[in-house]
Parts: sequence; C-alpha cells; structure tokens
Amino acid sequence: MRTVSIQAPAKINLHLQVGSLRPDGFHDICSLFQAVSFYDDIIMELTEKEGEIIIEGDFPCLPEDNLIFKTIELFRKNCSDQRGVKVRVTKRIPSEAGLGGGSSDAAAVLKGLMLLLEIHPGNHALFTMASQLGSDVPFFLKYPSAVVTGRGEILEDTGHVPSLYGVLVKGAGAGISTAAAYREIDHAFEKGILDQYVLTKEDMLKAYLHEKPEEWPFFNSFLETYRKESKPLEFISKLLYDAEAIFAGLSGSGSAMFGLFHSQRSAMNAEQSLKGQFPFVERINFLNSIPDAVVI
Repeated sequence: MRTVSIQAPAKINLHLQVGSLRPDGFHDICSLFQAVSFYDDIIMELTEKEGEIIIEGDFPCLPEDNLIFKTIELFRKNCSDQRGVKVRVTKRIPSEAGLGGGSSDAAAVLKGLMLLLEIHPGNHALFTMASQLGSDVPFFLKYPSAVVTGRGEILEDTGHVPSLYGVLVKGAGAGISTAAAYREIDHAFEKGILDQYVLTKEDMLKAYLHEKPEEWPFFNSFLETYRKESKPLEFISKLLYDAEAIFAGLSGSGSAMFGLFHSQRSAMNAEQSLKGQFPFVERINFLNSIPDAVVI
C-alpha cells in the first residue's frame, strides 16, 4: 500500500501584536510568522478497515481529542472518502510552547491526505478546512515567512527570508495554555496595561525588510502581560542576549523563547552554553519553504 511521509515544522513569531476581543470570540492579531528547522515527523498509510483512524504518537490526550483525528474527520466529510487511515507521529515539538506544533501537524496531515488518497479538494476548500481547524493552520500550508492578520487566517507572503540562525529554549515545568494566555490579554486590556495596535502592519513589514534584526521594533503582547509575573521568561531572554543574540523574543503565547544570531557558530555556542541549564534547547535556522508530502 502507498505510504506517505511529511515533516511538520515549528514556527516562531518575530512579532505578535494582539488586539482586543472580537464579537466572534477571537482576537485580531498582527504578526510575523517564520517557519524553522525543527520538526515533527509524520508517516501516513491506508488501512483495510473502512472509516478507521489510528493515531500513534506521544500525545497528552485521547486519540479522538487530537487535532490530527479532527483533521482526518473534516477531510473525509468534505471529500466523501471513508478509507481507513493510520498516522504515526514522531513528536518533537513540545505542546503549549507557542511553536505551532499541533497546527503544523494538522496542516501536514491535510497535505498527506491529498497525496495518500489522491484527492485534491481545491485550494479554497483546503484553506477553508485549515481555518476551521485552527487559526495557525493555514500558515503551515503555504508560506515559510508571512505577515499574519485577522484571527490568523489572512496571510501575506513577505517575499523574504533573512539568513539567520536561532536557538529555541523552554524552561522546566508546564507550558502555557493558549486559552489562558488570551484571558490574561483580556485582563491586561481591561486594566489598561496593554496598548492596542502600537505597530502598524505596514511599519512592521517595512522594519522586517529594511532594518537590521538588532534594530527591529518587534514585541510580543503575551510577553508584555507575563513580564511582571513570569521571571523565568525574563531570565531566559537575558541569557540569550548574554550569549550574543541579536534579537530574542517569546514565540506565540509561550512558553518557548528564541534567540537569533547572524552566524551558525554563534548559535552553536549559545546552544552549548544553555543546554546544561534547560531541558529543551534546540538550534534552528529559518526555512525557505514548507515541506511537501512525499510517497515513500
């Protein structure tokens, strides 16, 4: 039987500005997403039992609660195909880290299903399904670097990926729930702690394309809300700059921090200095494309 393989990359947010709560229950964002070279590996194959969904991997939930399971169900519903599918995931991207692991897995499975079942629902239907699965999912279908607005479903290719290297760092302890993080954002707005739309989309893109990373005016609204209460994040940021990072920030709603470097050697040195202090330290580089599914 046909077997399909695909890598699901992590992403970082170079900038993430969160607006107030919308009537539909989502928040407007203005962000710069960048795919990076840290992956979950996914293998997909057909099974003989109609309607079967088998998911193997290290997940902290029941299979039917997994976003991969929901992705397969949604694809079947839209494409009227009930063939059994087995998905094996080598899970590396930590959950509740702001690195988009679940969303990337969902996008990868959508791509894998198209190749495995030899069905292409059309780009519009594909992106509609991705948006229904999660705000970050559409990004992982298309651009390695994108301006992301709306609730995350409006993507614009930056047309540029800088030659930068990086290090991801996550401290010990539990991750940060995205839902809980957005509740903190709402409380911060109520208290007047956060300003809205401090950096316009146009100014963000102009800075990204024309300024040195050392001069980027980027920030993360979530980090601003955590700043007084989450000393570990501040500590990691300081260590990254001490290791000669040219830019450091929080990815997504956390809890992973990242530091960027001009050279691979600098990133390697930072990785070595931090590895003994934190349970999760990974060296990365920026991707120029999102991986495609392949038949193996």
